[in-house]
Amino acid sequence: MKTSWIRKEGAEELLLFFNGWGMDARIGVHLFGESLPELTHDLLVCHDYRTLEPEPKVMEEISRYNHITIVAWSFGVWVAQHTTLPPVTQAIAINGTLYPVNAAKGISPEVFQATLSTWSEENRHRFNRRMCGSSEVLGLFSSMSPDRTAADQQEELALLKEHVQASGTTSAAWSYDHAIIGGRDLVFPAQQQYLAWKGVPQTVISDMPHFPFLHFRTLQEVIACLKT
Repeated sequence: MKTSWIRKEGAEELLLFFNGWGMDARIGVHLFGESLPELTHDLLVCHDYRTLEPEPKVMEEISRYNHITIVAWSFGVWVAQHTTLPPVTQAIAINGTLYPVNAAKGISPEVFQATLSTWSEENRHRFNRRMCGSSEVLGLFSSMSPDRTAADQQEELALLKEHVQASGTTSAAWSYDHAIIGGRDLVFPAQQQYLAWKGVPQTVISDMPHFPFLHFRTLQEVIACLKT
């Protein structure tokens, strides 16, 4: 796992953003910029899940915080629960589940395997259009799209498949407090998310695609859902 400090100023609270598969720190940088000046947290972005653990030095730095909030998007929702972390205060999931490769509660195994097997530069563009759902959202995503090659992303996805297959039930000492679900999510379909988060408070945005950061422009807007 790669980590990128976007803000590290000795704040009392840390916001840990687990990005989706294939991403880098750029979405976190964008969200941080949009969230100023009201954001008081330090901010660490996690991405590139070829391994599931941050570096030991980063773990030591994270452990110094008294209050940790997790915001996890897409495949990052599952990764966060399978990463060894210090005590988590609160956590919110966006357009992802704890069953990422699952016909009933996540991405169907057939779709996942087809994505992995056929991933290429051309198919990456198709996937991004599907992820965004409209030209407006795609334009926003393109302004912060990751500096990653298709081969690089494919390797990460293959290793994520291995991680999921090798994992048992998570032993995480924390649970998600809230799930945000996009009604137009074509990656983690809304019906699968409803089932996966049964019993967990939910915010449903009927016209939101898989990429949620046109509808949620700041980190404060995301965290505010914990109070609803």
